[in-house]
This record gives sequence, structure tokens and C-alpha cells, in this order.
Amino acid sequence: MQDSWKPDPRWTIDYGLRWEAQIQPSILSPKDSTYYAVYYDSTVTNGTGTYTFPSDGTIPSDKKMIQPRLGIAYDPHGDGRQVFRLNAGLYYARIPGLNLASTRSTDGYRGITQFGSSGTVGFLPPPSFPNLLPSTIAPAAVVFPSVFVFDKNFRNPRTLNATLAWERQVGPDLGLLFSYTHASTDFLTRFIDRNAAVFGSPWGSGPKALGTLTVVESSAKSRYNGFTIGLRRVLDPKFQFQVNYTLSFDKSSDDNERDPFTFRYVQADSLQREYNWSDRDQRHRVNAWALIQLPAGIYMNNRVSYYSAQPISESCGPRPGNLFAPPAGQRASGPADRICADGHILQRNTLRKDNAYFSWDLRLSRPFNLGRQGQVEAIIEVFNLTGSDNFRDPSYGNLVFNFDGTIRSGLGDPRQLQAGLRWVF
Repeated sequence: MQDSWKPDPRWTIDYGLRWEAQIQPSILSPKDSTYYAVYYDSTVTNGTGTYTFPSDGTIPSDKKMIQPRLGIAYDPHGDGRQVFRLNAGLYYARIPGLNLASTRSTDGYRGITQFGSSGTVGFLPPPSFPNLLPSTIAPAAVVFPSVFVFDKNFRNPRTLNATLAWERQVGPDLGLLFSYTHASTDFLTRFIDRNAAVFGSPWGSGPKALGTLTVVESSAKSRYNGFTIGLRRVLDPKFQFQVNYTLSFDKSSDDNERDPFTFRYVQADSLQREYNWSDRDQRHRVNAWALIQLPAGIYMNNRVSYYSAQPISESCGPRPGNLFAPPAGQRASGPADRICADGHILQRNTLRKDNAYFSWDLRLSRPFNLGRQGQVEAIIEVFNLTGSDNFRDPSYGNLVFNFDGTIRSGLGDPRQLQAGLRWVF
């Protein structure tokens, strides 16, 4: 539902309300047949604390995604030369289907354990596939299965976003913009082992002992603050441009929302060391374009983009049990490299990569009118005109199992040129 109200020429107020629900499927096994069903509603107390089993055997559906929106525009003089804008709203995000896959299938119920060796079974030479084990060996229950569950209190990620902006005409065809944006996101998805040794492995003993208990929970958060200044000229047909510069500060406690197979934190009971600059944080961003009409009917279109480097975690250096870690002060190759010899854990993402990005793309075009046959436009385009290296440096080094959208590392796209014709008829 949405509406717009304009009480007088100076004020415009837009407001609305949106409701969504993400209805999740059930797990594949009957919930009371899972290996961990015995733990529903159970509490365990050990030397490290008291823990309640996080799951009730379901994947919670979020039906509470109520999202109000408000936009206010104020023109002090009602002449269209300047305007103040305020926009605010709640926004919920859907979660990827991949996050549900393991919870639906990896429940300890859909597997058996069989073991045989020359000492216990006495087969030499070993039989050929598929008769690797004699049929006389009875299947046993799965031993210490690693299972996936959803936290019973799981919520979809929710962002409170607010933007305050001021725009003013500073010339016959020149507009100036200042804006500030704050985005506060809660209920971010986190994958965590709630049966880890630091918790005393609360469900790691007894007749239904578990191995890794991967819980999909909504315990992470992020905070973004960005300041933008912009200048634009768009009415002159011979020279139009727009340029924006953003100074931003982006922090989060977990950036892994799509990889349920990897724990990115260092230690499950020290998650406060994970809240720092987000993997996507870029302090400076510049985007600009300019369209210029040159003599002889030639059009020149320019696009310039610059993004500063993103963060990466620092290594503490080698230590007992982690002898092959990179030297101190260098980037960590994995979360364990952030654990120092004295046991303290370095904060996440304190260094910067060498992946600043700059690209200047140029396009020259010349239209030719063909009368009744239409128009032909000759085009020459050059991408990355300066030949910038633009290193690709993904957040997670394993490109085969990388879920952040990066499928390669190393140098970015080289300088490229292409020519073509476009016929409009």
C-alpha cells in the first residue's frame, strides 16, 4: 500500500507499507526421526556454561516482515531551485535457497556407518566394487554425525535505512547534491558450530553424540554510514555530465551469508573479534560520466569509476600448532592465522588488499542519416583506457567453492577496443 500527499507546492510526502513472508519448506525427514530429535527442548550445563539445543527440527518461516516507508521532499521557496529530502524505511531480505539445502538433508538420519578391514573381516585381496564389504556385516548407526540445523528463532535479515539529502541549483544548468545515508542491518545470517570444543561440546557425548552442529542463525549485524557529494549538468545537449564522490564506513560482524560449508570466524566464543570493517568496505568511491558533442557530429561518451581497496585480515605469525601461518603483519591465509602465540585473537579485517579499482571507458560515435532507410551509427569503444591492473582479490581464496560471486583472481580486464555499426530503421 502506498500513497502520496502534497499539502502545498513546497511539501511532498510519500508513505507506504509493505508486507512479505518467506515460507520455508520442511526438512526431508520426519522431524521426530532425525538423529538429533532426542535433543529438542533440552538444556545442557557443563564447565563452560548452560546451553539450550538451538533447533526444534524445523526451518522457521519469517511472516513478520512488515516494512513501513516514508519519503519527504521540502522545497523552501516552491520554485524548484532547491529541495531537502528525507527517506526512511525498513527492508527485509530473502535468504538464498542454498542455505536450506544441508539442513533439509544432512540430519544424521539418512546415513549408515559400515567398517571393515583385513583385521576384522579377513578379506585379502580386497573385493572389487561394489562388493567392498561382505553382506554379513550389518549396517550400524551413524557414529558422531555432523548435522545442520536452523535456529528455532531464525529471522530474515532486516535493514533500517535512512537518507537525508540536499539538492540545489547553483547555475543555469548545474545541480549540487549533498547526502548522508545510514543503514543498520540486524538478523544477518551466520553459520556457527554450537557443539564446538570451546562450549564443552554439549552434545558431543552419550548414545546420540553429535560431531559438528552447524547452526544457521541470525545473530550477525552490519552498520553502514556514507556521505555523498555530487555535481551534475544534464540539460545542455552539447555537454552533459554527472560526478559523485562517496566517503563510506561499512562494518559488520559476519559477511558470509551464502557459504554454509565454511566457518569464517576464528573462535565460536569470541565473536566480538569479528566485528570490524566489512569485506565489502571501500572508503572512497567515485563515479562520473560525461557526454560531449564534438565538431563534425561526433559524440564522445566518457565513464570513469574509482573504488579504493577492501580490507583483509592480518596474520599473527607462526605459533605451535600453526607453524605454516604467514609472518606477523602479513595477510592471514585463514581464520586460524589470527590466533597469536599468547592466545589473543586479532580483530578481523585490519589490513587492506591491493585491489583498488580504476577504469576509464571511452566511446566515440557518429550517426549518419540514410533518409527513409533510417540511421547508421559508427561506434568505437575503448574499455580501461589507461590499462589499469585492477587486481581481483576475492574475500575467500578458494575460487572453486567461492559463494561471493567471484570466479577468478589476479589481473582484471585489460585495455580492450571494439568497433561496430548500429542501424536504426
